[in-house]
Amino acid sequence: MVWTSVNRITVGSPAEADRIVDAFRHRSGRVDREPGFAGFEVWREESGTEVLVITRWQRREDFLAWVNGPAFREAHRRAQGAPGEAHGAVYEVVL
Repeated sequence: MVWTSVNRITVGSPAEADRIVDAFRHRSGRVDREPGFAGFEVWREESGTEVLVITRWQRREDFLAWVNGPAFREAHRRAQGAPGEAHGAVYEVVL
């Protein structure tokens, strides 16, 4: 079973979406070394008003350990002051 975290970031302009994408393009990569981490993607909506950040995990517990751990806080420290409003959810991949 795979668990997927989807972070939906709504922005006001394509330029803001590009800033977010660029930040992820130059990310630290800390999550890649976390136990249970299975993949990472960033999607930019065509009109440039939304960015989706998708991570996949082998177990829900692995994702929760990442989110609640110090590595997550360190990796996301750079995001302070970034444009947009983020809303996240975790999904169980069933098919």
